[in-house]
Amino acid sequence: MRRVSAMWMAMWSALLGAALLAGCVVAPGLSRGENPQVEVEVWREGRPLQPERWYYVEAQGARCANGSPVGVGVNAAGSSRDLLVYFNGGGACWDAMSCGILETAANTEIRYSSDQLGKEVHPLAEAGVLSRDEAINPLYQANFMFVPYCTGDLHAGYTQTTYPGLGLEGPVYHQGRRNVELFIERAKELFPDVERVWLMGVSAGGYAVTLNFELFNEAFEDARVHAYADASPWLTLEDERWEQWRTNWAMTLPAACEGCVENSELIPSRLASAYPDSRFALSVFSHDAVISTYFGAAPTRFAELLEEHLSSYYQEHPNMRVFVAEGGDHETLLQLRTLTGRDERRLESFYRAWVTGEVDDEQASE
Repeated sequence: MRRVSAMWMAMWSALLGAALLAGCVVAPGLSRGENPQVEVEVWREGRPLQPERWYYVEAQGARCANGSPVGVGVNAAGSSRDLLVYFNGGGACWDAMSCGILETAANTEIRYSSDQLGKEVHPLAEAGVLSRDEAINPLYQANFMFVPYCTGDLHAGYTQTTYPGLGLEGPVYHQGRRNVELFIERAKELFPDVERVWLMGVSAGGYAVTLNFELFNEAFEDARVHAYADASPWLTLEDERWEQWRTNWAMTLPAACEGCVENSELIPSRLASAYPDSRFALSVFSHDAVISTYFGAAPTRFAELLEEHLSSYYQEHPNMRVFVAEGGDHETLLQLRTLTGRDERRLESFYRAWVTGEVDDEQASE
C-alpha cells in the first residue's frame, strides 16, 4: 500500500466529498426528496411482537455520531428460528474534514426515528431482500432485524472522539460496534431460539458484515452464521487512511484475521478459512462509481483492482462466492429480481444458492 502526497489527499478528499454529497450518503434506494415508507410502530417493553409488522425497538446506550439515541428495526415471523440481520450503508467519516465539512456519512446529524427507519426499509422490502413474499425471497419466513447506520464508522467503532475545528461542536460517537452489541442483546431477548443467522449489508453495511461476523458467531453459539456483502469489496486501502480508520474508530478486527492490520484485503478470506461451514458471498458492479471514488481510483482502475482481489483471495475457498455485474451502479440487491451478471447469471439465482448452499442454476448448467 503506497503513500500519497498531502496535495493528492486533499484533492481526493474533495472529490470524495463531492461524490458523496451528490447522493451516496443517502440510504440505499432513497432520493433526497419525499420517499415512500413502510409503517413502523415504536415497540413498548413487554408487549408481544405481532408477526410481519415492523417495530422500532430502542436499545439503551445505543447512539448516533451526534450522541442522540438510535434503535433497531425488527419484524418477527412467528416461530421462525432464522434471523436475517441487514446492515444499512451510507459512507463513512474519520476526521474533521469528512465528518464536519464534507459530511461524508449518512444520518450523523439527525435524530434517528421510526419514520426514518420506515423510509430506509421500504426499498429493501420492494426489492425482495426484506420481503415476506415466498416467490421472491427464500428467507421470507425469517425474523428480520434492520440495523440503521448513523455512526460513520462501518458499524465498527467503539469510541468517542473530538475533531477540533471546521465547524464541529462536541464529541463524535463512533460506536457502531457497541450499537451492534446492544442490538444483539435485544435480538436474543426477542428471538431466543435462533438456529441460523443471515448477515447482509450494503456498502458500509457490507463491510460491517465481515467486521461483526464473529460477534454474532459468539452471541449465537448454537447457530450457524452466514454472510452476504453487497457493494463492499475489501480492496487495498491507502496506508494512512486505513490507520486513521482503525485508530479514530477504535476498530476491532476479527480475531481470526492474522495479517489484516497490514493488509485489509485478507479480511473475508481469513474468515472463510476460519469458518469453513459458513457461506460468504459478495455481489458487486465491475466499475462501481461509488466504491471506486471511495478508494481513490478511476472506475477502470477499480475494475482492475477488483479482478486482482477476486483472483487472489476468493478462488481458494469453496465457501466463498462472488457475483459481478458489468457497470458503474452501486447496490446490486436493490435489483435482486432483475439484475444479470457476467455469463448471463442472474442475481436472484446467486442469492438463492447462498441461502440453500446449493450451486445456482447458471453454474449447474455450465
